[in-house]
Amino acid sequence: MGYVSACLFIVISVIHLAGCIVENTKLCTVTKPMLMPLLALTAASVLYPHFQDAKLTLVFTLTALAWGTAGDVLLLLPGEKPFIAGALCFLAGHLFWIGQFCSAYASLSAPAAAAGIVCIAGLLTAAYVMLGKPKGVMGAGVIVYGAILCTLVFTGIVSVYAAHSRSAVLFLSGAVLFLVSDSMLGYTVMKKTFPLSHVLIMFTYIAAQTLLTAAAVLPHMQSAAGL
Repeated sequence: MGYVSACLFIVISVIHLAGCIVENTKLCTVTKPMLMPLLALTAASVLYPHFQDAKLTLVFTLTALAWGTAGDVLLLLPGEKPFIAGALCFLAGHLFWIGQFCSAYASLSAPAAAAGIVCIAGLLTAAYVMLGKPKGVMGAGVIVYGAILCTLVFTGIVSVYAAHSRSAVLFLSGAVLFLVSDSMLGYTVMKKTFPLSHVLIMFTYIAAQTLLTAAAVLPHMQSAAGL
């Protein structure tokens, strides 16, 4: 089942990205809600045989991808309210991804934590200015969402520093791609679109969710293989 769902995920991803390139709205609308459920099914197929040791990972991964699915569907709808609701869904998903790797913070020193906070504040300030200093609910949303997204990236950095594992590297790579994808999305919504913006946003988004999922699943696969 895992191989079948993984193959379907790859095929649907390619079809969706092709739809983005040719600007086929119907094709994109049909395929987008299928992406995260197929990725979740793949993760569940891999983790379920190790259920006793992977219960928390399974719950966190499926919940994060479920929030991603909800966000994908909401962003298909026009208007500011669905966009804000979709962003809240992705924010919830980020919290579950962070939760899976938050144990790395046990090894974080106070100076490193302070440096991380300063970097996050700097990134938020830069993003706020780049997006035209949005006011009201949208402005507050940029700050809150940006803080969680930067925390996701910082969690990846801490994980790599603490564990030096392939899983941590995958997590950091996925977090950075999410930052890139959401930055482009925010720019197109609040400023203007740019050539191939839709396909670039979706490519980095799909890659980000895939890498984060792989980061969560890999330790259990290695454990089962005796690595």
